[in-house]
Amino acid sequence: MELLLGQLQQQPHTRKRQCEDSVSDVPRSPTNKRRRVNDTLIEPDERSDLSSSLPPPAVLEAVIDAYFALVQPWIPIFHEKRFRRRLRSPDKSRLEVVLHAMVVAMLKHADQSVLPADLDDIEAVCERSRKIVVLTAMDDLYVENLQALIILCFEDIGSGRVSRAWPIVGSLTRTVEYLQLSVESENHDTGRVLQPRPSLPVAADWVEEEERRRVFWTVFNLDRWNTSLTSNDVHRRLPADGGLWHNEEPVTTPFFGIWDRSAGKIGTLIAFLPTDKPSPTAQVDMSTVGAFAYRVEATESLSRVTTFFLQQRINHRDRQEMGSWLMRFKELDLRLVSWKMFLPQKWKDTNISRQPTVVTMDPNLTLAHITHNTSMILLHQRIAYPPPEWLEVVKLPTLSSAETCEAAAAETANITEKYLGNCPREGVVDSQFAFCVFVSARRTPGIVHWRYYGTPLSPDYWTLMKCLDAMATRWSGLVQASRQNSAARYFGQLNAIHRACQSDENFKLDVLGYSNEIEWTGDCQQTPPAAVPAPESTTGLSQVAFHPDLAPMLQSSPARMSYNTGSPDELTKVTSMLLDQQYSEMDRIISLNNAYFASDVAYGT
Repeated sequence: MELLLGQLQQQPHTRKRQCEDSVSDVPRSPTNKRRRVNDTLIEPDERSDLSSSLPPPAVLEAVIDAYFALVQPWIPIFHEKRFRRRLRSPDKSRLEVVLHAMVVAMLKHADQSVLPADLDDIEAVCERSRKIVVLTAMDDLYVENLQALIILCFEDIGSGRVSRAWPIVGSLTRTVEYLQLSVESENHDTGRVLQPRPSLPVAADWVEEEERRRVFWTVFNLDRWNTSLTSNDVHRRLPADGGLWHNEEPVTTPFFGIWDRSAGKIGTLIAFLPTDKPSPTAQVDMSTVGAFAYRVEATESLSRVTTFFLQQRINHRDRQEMGSWLMRFKELDLRLVSWKMFLPQKWKDTNISRQPTVVTMDPNLTLAHITHNTSMILLHQRIAYPPPEWLEVVKLPTLSSAETCEAAAAETANITEKYLGNCPREGVVDSQFAFCVFVSARRTPGIVHWRYYGTPLSPDYWTLMKCLDAMATRWSGLVQASRQNSAARYFGQLNAIHRACQSDENFKLDVLGYSNEIEWTGDCQQTPPAAVPAPESTTGLSQVAFHPDLAPMLQSSPARMSYNTGSPDELTKVTSMLLDQQYSEMDRIISLNNAYFASDVAYGT
């Protein structure tokens, strides 16, 4: 996943026109002009007194309000009431680096009526604050420094500057481990002959401990794109429900175990690897976790598909290797199915909101659902669209996997359109959200499915493209950026591939490829909008049916639709299981109609 993000940032893309759809119709103010002057230079006294380089109080208040309205839902690392209380206290100096980070991310979204008349280069102001954050946060070990760097990563990745974010992510993953934020505080002093020197004071109470826990899990989510935190490093409880945290109601949440990457080689069974370390106390009620915890779990599932399946080398001519590879596919598939099946009932409510006239979709819960669907697409894509030479060796359930991909992408389109249509018009989305939409549009019901099966391009493809346009427009805020953000670049790649497929019947599209289909030239700068072709009609594949009982599949035996190779080897047995109707009809996809997206309480993340 990290490779994909990195490649995309090195490619120019053609920016599309703004869609007329309501989800992307965001008003813009006049473009702020850019100045090529040394506004980003930092004087030594600015490092010693960070407050002197902050915007005026009215601007800063607008930035803080915008941050908690637009960014905090995606990276919930501050207890808002306590944060605002600290800003009014004498001991607020450690928050100044955080305020600079908020300026970087939110100045372009702040109410422009409060901005000074002479502030005509917002990008320069943000760039200077970014340098202050990096220099200051690397100077000492404070939780506030980690929080400031997390905000920079959120902004850099979403703005399409992924190469600037990865060095910070690498630093964050090592720092949270050094500060022992990757383990619960009660485990700091147990089981070690030589105890590490504590680098942070003990948390004052549960609320502060939960804030530290959320800082860790946010870094963990960033780390999943190029994993370095391992099962040996992490012994952390999941973040608590956001409403309970906001109301300062202490609860105990379950531990979340990380798979051992060293055990991920194809041929090693992972079905029975421990996924949760035992709690030192009695069994914990899962009702104590909320949307952010489910996003952590869904992101880890996406990472597992990438690490334990897609990145594994396989010789398709070796029947034993192919059998082991398909067994790994089945193991991961069943784990994703069971994750969806065993979501607590309150997350399966058929109503989007408790009030029929009000649609409230929690950002992290919505992202968890579409991340799950994206994991299904990435897992099933090679089975659904195999190279022709593979079919000479093994019979694959291609139609069933294609239906899974089709359903996952269609529901991602429905969920995303619903979310963008009901969240605030200025609301931004996490870069992971844009990535999931990109994956859905590229595969099914998008370009890959259209090219591989020769079917008309689905209307869901155009819905996903409009959603990417809305995301790109909203991310830019009220300032015309000098370069394309991540959502715009995703659209640019899809648009370029679509044009290539239309103009060249022999254009070869790699099912798993992202950035090698087209010859890219030039710099990644904003370019005039390109026209979006009109949608075509289509006939979709059937929806995957629901099967209520997963247990028999965990111990299934070779079944009726055996692929006769003349020798009942392991590959034959595995393909027989995959071709079994009971297996193919399991309910894999989270849809807009069978999931619950709303928070029960304010600050529900």
